[in-house]
Amino acid sequence: MDTNPPLTTRTNQYPPSLLYPPLFYWSMPFVFLSFALPVYSKTLGASALEIGGLFSIFTATTLVFRPLIGWAVDRFGRKQFLIGAFGLYALSMALFALSGSMQGLYASRFIQGIGSSFLWIAVNTIVADLSTHEDLGRAMGKVKEMTARGGMVGAFAGFFLITTLPEDIGWQVIFFGFSAFTLLAGWLAWRNIPETRANPAVTPKEKPSLSVNLLKLLLVIFITGASEAMLGPIFLIFLADHFTTDVDALAFASIPAGLVWGFLAGRLGSLGDRFGRARMMALGLAGSGLLSIILPQLPSLIWFGVFYTLNAVAWATSEPAEAALVAEFTGHQERGIGYGLYDFFGNIGATFGPLLGGWLYDQVGQAVPFYLNGVILFFCAVWVVVLLGNKKESFA
Repeated sequence: MDTNPPLTTRTNQYPPSLLYPPLFYWSMPFVFLSFALPVYSKTLGASALEIGGLFSIFTATTLVFRPLIGWAVDRFGRKQFLIGAFGLYALSMALFALSGSMQGLYASRFIQGIGSSFLWIAVNTIVADLSTHEDLGRAMGKVKEMTARGGMVGAFAGFFLITTLPEDIGWQVIFFGFSAFTLLAGWLAWRNIPETRANPAVTPKEKPSLSVNLLKLLLVIFITGASEAMLGPIFLIFLADHFTTDVDALAFASIPAGLVWGFLAGRLGSLGDRFGRARMMALGLAGSGLLSIILPQLPSLIWFGVFYTLNAVAWATSEPAEAALVAEFTGHQERGIGYGLYDFFGNIGATFGPLLGGWLYDQVGQAVPFYLNGVILFFCAVWVVVLLGNKKESFA
């Protein structure tokens, strides 16, 4: 019989909200960077292959480091890895500011990938350590809120500066500014966030993290990661082919979805606390699957805006629930390993998905990746309900 330790009390009296201000400042560069990095690379004379490599090196770096970091976070403590992550990100942003060649951008992305490996495992374990069973989903959702808000603020600031400052200094000013805000995040974390790893000398030995329930969940994470990633390389191409090539119009249609992540993710995450995490994860997967099937039939950009907003609601319901389930299916002393595997399996899936999505779009049909993604997400929703849907009572 597979059992898991209860998640009922906080490690100490500190609330998970202590993490929110550092994460807000840390997240400021990333919406801007996702748009600006390909454009800036093009001005340096980069080919499409070289630009794609900037994204591949980041993913490859995280795949190598995350399982090891998960083990280390359990053995040596969470806080030092969190602060180290902010330091690495600050260095990466400074290198972006100084990069005048593709070699410099590759070095920046490599360091950023190491920082990402440090950061998300530390963040997830700290949030789980500082939360109770009754508020873990909400706390995971609030993390999404803070990072979405920081990304929106950073994007507005970055695009304003890049259009008002001289071209030769705009990039440097923006990324040195991002580096400074990331250092501020690190200082706030060092000052306010406690070490949440329990003393193993006084903590009862717990069951290994690789429980049957966790393995079931990781399989879902792998499949959904690959399925959603199928749409990554073709999503904007599909929108351009069917709606408009006006980037401003597409960005405007996406604003409501950004507001969902920035202001409702905590509330949507709390639904898993109230009604069961597996149920809410399954509901979010099924909702996103239905929307994926509908997308190719949308008649206008306005309806795309509605679709994108509802899809944000679905994922903001599902993702905090699945992150909270990892904590429930692992013991406190193995929680870092659990979140390391959680990130690893998701990224493995996301590595293979884009290749399949691009091939299907070109060779089979433009709507096929969306239909296939919908079917897979429905299948995973059923998997979650059947195999994990009755597990909530074990932890109450």
